[in-house]
Amino acid sequence: MPDGEVLGSGSVPGGIHRPWEYRKNKQTNSRRKRYRCKEIRSWNAAQELLREGHSYLDRDKDGEACESLK
Repeated sequence: MPDGEVLGSGSVPGGIHRPWEYRKNKQTNSRRKRYRCKEIRSWNAAQELLREGHSYLDRDKDGEACESLK
């Protein structure tokens, strides 16, 4: 271990993070705005939101969000 390095401090190579940072990121993601199809301006915008992780916009799980906007 290099001089001055303390076990458990910072991120560890391989993707392990501090528990409080993990919880903070999880809370940030859960606070993300939830859209309704009627609030989205176009079908293309809905597909972009789906790619960004708003999977609830694809109710029938066919890979297409807000089909009513077509």
